[in-house]
Amino acid sequence: MTELINTLDLFKLMLEPKTGLNLSLKQWQEAVFILREAKVLGSLYHSAVKHECFSQYPSEVQRHLFSAHVYAKRQADQIEYEAKELNQLFQQVDVQAIFLKGAAYTLRGSFNGLGRVCSDLDVLVDKSDLAKAEAHLKSNRWRSESLNDYDEKYYREWAHEIPPLFQINRATVLDMHHNIYPPISGRAPSVETFFDSKQLTETGCFVLDPACTILHSLVHMFTNEDSSSWMRDLLDICLLIEEFGDQDCWPKLIELAIETKFTSELASCITVISYYSKIDIPQQAKDFVSNQKLGFTDKFLMNTIFVNAIVPEHEAVNKFKNRMAKQVVYLRGHWQKMPFPILIKHFAIKSFLGLRDKLIGKHHFDPKLPQNPNW
Repeated sequence: MTELINTLDLFKLMLEPKTGLNLSLKQWQEAVFILREAKVLGSLYHSAVKHECFSQYPSEVQRHLFSAHVYAKRQADQIEYEAKELNQLFQQVDVQAIFLKGAAYTLRGSFNGLGRVCSDLDVLVDKSDLAKAEAHLKSNRWRSESLNDYDEKYYREWAHEIPPLFQINRATVLDMHHNIYPPISGRAPSVETFFDSKQLTETGCFVLDPACTILHSLVHMFTNEDSSSWMRDLLDICLLIEEFGDQDCWPKLIELAIETKFTSELASCITVISYYSKIDIPQQAKDFVSNQKLGFTDKFLMNTIFVNAIVPEHEAVNKFKNRMAKQVVYLRGHWQKMPFPILIKHFAIKSFLGLRDKLIGKHHFDPKLPQNPNW
């Protein structure tokens, strides 16, 4: 292994932590910096413990990994507390909520949730329940930030979620979704597929079953315009496949991708996983990728853009070609989510609002509080 570490080395370290025994202290220093930036340093602690090599790491490395584990454990405890409280609030108004992504990994107790750091909680509710769910949360110390009229319209009419809510005492952020992809895109699947797959965890909260969890994770990753967390996202998928990717899971995952029309995203995911890991991909999945009728652009995205955009946004690995790939991902993500005329209008309005706020002041146009003589 060369003195400088790269993203392939980092994935190998995360999935095969015994390779860390061959790293020099300089390589370890670089790895710790990058993995902390990627928010997976705590995950490496659990992987090393599982593979019985943590105690053989240098003592300096052990301290960093254990510290990251303690921080992530504290956050996991908070996630469980908030999820249980939210679940009670949803039940009070007869709203069924399914927890997604990082919160779901923690609540299920899957291995990829150990040591994982996430910034908010995500739930999926039926669109018909959005109004009463939001109203009830706002009457129980949850609020949303004031948005301009355009951003309100964007969330309420075009997006697959309402504006983020935050708990006024603990500043916990909640993203409440009614689909897994924006309806304005024309690709939003039927949410009944996901509600039918729900599983009850020991905490009393619902999560998606493993196949739907993996599908949602890869759709979220490969349709997102923001690739800054792609290393963590891909690691999530790899670990979920290692834990749940048995013979029953793969056929269902492929069937779900076909049903929801996210076949290109699944093919991209399998391709990138094969590049970055030695995870055993069954022949059925390989045949699925081979059978996709992909044009030059899709193949270029899979084999060049996505592979290079995976890297964490740390200067040690995020080189020019990676930054260019991330820019392509950014533009493609927006392009997919909106019809072209709306996309142009969206960019024009957001550019104008950004320039206006920069010149005049971000909060100058915030909604004014009503005058109250008793204040």
